[in-house]
Amino acid sequence: GMAMILITHDMGVIAGRSDKVVVMYAGQVVEQAETFELFDHRRHPYTEALLASIPQLDHSPRRPLYSIPGLPPDLTKEMVGCPFAPRCRNVQPSCRTTSPTLQGVEDGHLTACFFPVGTIATDFASQVNGQSGAVEVAAVENHVSTSSGNSAPLLRLDQVSKEFDVSSGGAFGRKRGFLSAVENVSLSIAKGETFGLVGESGCGKSTLGRMITALDLPTKGQISVGGRDLGSLGRRELRLARRDLQLMFQDPYASLDPRMRVGTILREPYAIQGLGSRDERRTWIQELLGEVGLPANAVDRYPHEFSGGQRQRIGLARALALRPKLIVADEPVSALDVSVRSQILNLMKRLQNAHELTYLVISHDLSVVRYLADRIGVMYLGQIVEIGSADDIYERTVHPYTAGLLNSIPIPNPRIERAKHGTTVRGEIPSPINPPSGCRFRTRCSRASELCEQQVPPLVSFDAGHLAACHHPLREPIGPGETEVAIRSATYSGENCRSL
Repeated sequence: GMAMILITHDMGVIAGRSDKVVVMYAGQVVEQAETFELFDHRRHPYTEALLASIPQLDHSPRRPLYSIPGLPPDLTKEMVGCPFAPRCRNVQPSCRTTSPTLQGVEDGHLTACFFPVGTIATDFASQVNGQSGAVEVAAVENHVSTSSGNSAPLLRLDQVSKEFDVSSGGAFGRKRGFLSAVENVSLSIAKGETFGLVGESGCGKSTLGRMITALDLPTKGQISVGGRDLGSLGRRELRLARRDLQLMFQDPYASLDPRMRVGTILREPYAIQGLGSRDERRTWIQELLGEVGLPANAVDRYPHEFSGGQRQRIGLARALALRPKLIVADEPVSALDVSVRSQILNLMKRLQNAHELTYLVISHDLSVVRYLADRIGVMYLGQIVEIGSADDIYERTVHPYTAGLLNSIPIPNPRIERAKHGTTVRGEIPSPINPPSGCRFRTRCSRASELCEQQVPPLVSFDAGHLAACHHPLREPIGPGETEVAIRSATYSGENCRSL
């Protein structure tokens, strides 16, 4: 019998679990209605644009996401008129001088807008479909065409594992075991490709990302970038190699020193690497700010003076400073609200095309990964359990864990979200200190058998480039005689089979 107020920017969670929705903008309520009414008949232009900005599983990766133009208003300054007017497609002169009040448009449906959705004929659908962003569309299409060709891998991981000692507590506690964060991971990423790494929190994704950028060293195995084994490099050689490896952090505020101005933050990589004169660095920093869509005067401001999306742009600019070959983006948009998230995702794609970047995108948001990634690896308790093209993972799922993750994605549609059925990931992830024998997922899998308890499933091929480790898969693997046919077919049709 308890009431609940759920505060979130995840519209899929709202669609599946709320009875009534209140939409806020700039400290004000702009729309309020029953959940089904709001999703079926949204009336405020901000609500409409908010829902259009969300990456979804059926969104074509060739088409950029819709993003709301401009930035939210500065709440420290007095606002005149409707606060959403500078970003609104329905804006009229009266909106800039008079602030609308919350009024009923239907029974129980309130909105604060002089010109609600449907009262003015505007071609919003073409904006959502990306037809107003021809440059962005071209950038995405160029990326798709160039990343589909075969090339030598830029990054290669060969049987990489990472273990952490576990003590009994205290500074002088005795070692009582080890935590297996990553175990025997092998994969390769080609130049210009975006590889998505997904899985639950604690599965080892971030640990793998830190090893790839040489912030942590593997316990065993080899990590090579451009053919160079990172583990064999000396201190000076490793520092030079880091020009090619950059990390984009999850929290855009915690990753920036609050005591340093933006200009100093962006100048630091050049100083560490000993690149450029003072004038050259100043020029490079201005170019970086322009590339990520920040004003030139940002150099004199501190991180707390920027919004979350702007701070992530600063983080991206810092990652780009040394013109790296590979950027590891660890949950790059999870801390951002929906409208800003689409801007950052589109920016990442545009910069990838402009600089021939290779991305490793780490996320638990499968809809974001679907939009960005060419290939995807699914991790569970330190191991890769499925790997393949984005279409393979989402449309021809093999592993029950992958199917459970996909079924758990909140969909911003109350009818679809509440009618969900099928397999979800049940229970809690086991401790990596004492993982289950055999298949590590068996304790949470509805298809588990005695075989799963006794034997570790190997990665086997289900299609060309599509591998999974499961004794009881959702699809049958290809037979030994079919492997060569599948490889040739994939090659002739132009599909990506670099992982083979």
